[in-house]
Amino acid sequence: MPVNVVGVKDVLKGLEFIDEDMRQRIRTAIDPLMRGVALRAKGFVAANTDVLSGWSKPISSTDIKYRPFPKYDASVVRKGIGYNAGENKTFKNGFKVSNYVYNVSPAGGIYETAGRLNPQGRAPVMSTSLKELGGVEAYNKPRKGTKQRGRSAYNSNNPFAGYQFVTDLPPVTSQPKIKDIRAGGRKTKGRLIYKAWATDSPRVYDAILKAINATAIDFNKKTEIKKAA
Repeated sequence: MPVNVVGVKDVLKGLEFIDEDMRQRIRTAIDPLMRGVALRAKGFVAANTDVLSGWSKPISSTDIKYRPFPKYDASVVRKGIGYNAGENKTFKNGFKVSNYVYNVSPAGGIYETAGRLNPQGRAPVMSTSLKELGGVEAYNKPRKGTKQRGRSAYNSNNPFAGYQFVTDLPPVTSQPKIKDIRAGGRKTKGRLIYKAWATDSPRVYDAILKAINATAIDFNKKTEIKKAA
């Protein structure tokens, strides 16, 4: 006795829209959560009185021929943190949802990432004369297997500045280990948006999984294949 499969056309038609449905569900689910990450990050911004006093002071002179170190201003750093829905598109073979939180102020970027590579700042280098280095020729021709550093590195007014700057800041926060999610390494450590993301990312990933599962459940209900004898 032949068996007629009913609903195949519905399934094929449904496949054309499943990506769009899932994209919309994911975007709707994570949008408020990502806005929460931005808000939480703003709450981590230190007050002007909580950073080294020299960093928050205005530049004393405008007659300079170099780019000065960015002045820290808590209000500017907070304004530099925000949320963007990003580029959300549906393609032939899938879709992209790129909601993101940004931190764009120069001082905010420094506060965020300083000490990622060297938790205690750059190793101090005391001032050294050319004579101690072996003369001009010896300085210009470093020993085999060593890296030559710029002459200015030996003339810092405060060779411990890096250490003092970084150790005065709170430690950077690493991301939590989440099953099936690849760790980002050193570049995902921070004190503002990355610290906020470390707190809220489990909720965001959970919301994405629930959105995917909801799409699958809804799709199965609408395109159930039935057999008719």
